[in-house]
Amino acid sequence: MTAYIIPLSCLLLTLMASLTCLRFILSREGLYWIVPCIISIILTLENLDTLLIAAETAIRPEYNSIDDIAPALIAILWYLAIITFHYALKIKIKVNHFRNENRKNRKEAEFIEKMERRKRRKEYILEEKNKENKAEKPKLYQESDEEAWSNLFSD
Repeated sequence: MTAYIIPLSCLLLTLMASLTCLRFILSREGLYWIVPCIISIILTLENLDTLLIAAETAIRPEYNSIDDIAPALIAILWYLAIITFHYALKIKIKVNHFRNENRKNRKEAEFIEKMERRKRRKEYILEEKNKENKAEKPKLYQESDEEAWSNLFSD
C-alpha cells in the first residue's frame, strides 16, 4: 500500500494541474495556457505510467535516494508554478472595464428597444381591433353645430 502513495499523489497533483490549465484555457488569457496545459498532460501521462508500473511489479520500493522522490518534487513544483503563473497573469492582464461597460450598455439598450417594440406592437394591435369594433358617430353630430341645428329643424 505504501508503494502507491508517492506515484498516486504525483498523479493527482499533475492531474489537478492539467485540469486547472484546461479551465484557464477557457478564460480571457487562454492563449497563455496552451503550453502549460500540454506539459501538464505529458506529466500526468508519465505519472500514470509510473503508477501502472508500480501496480504491475508489486514490489515495495524503498524511497532512499532523491531519484525515487524526484517525481513527487516535480509534481509539487509544477503545480505551484501553475498557481503562480495564474496569479501573475491575473495581476498583469487587467480587465478592460471600458469594453465590458460598453457591451453591457449595448445589451441593455437592445433589451429596452425590444421591450418597446413589443409594447408598440401590442398597442398597434389594440388600435386595429378598436378601429374594427368602433361604433361610428351619427352623421348629425359630425357636422358643425350650426348646420346640425338648422338641419334638425329644417322640416
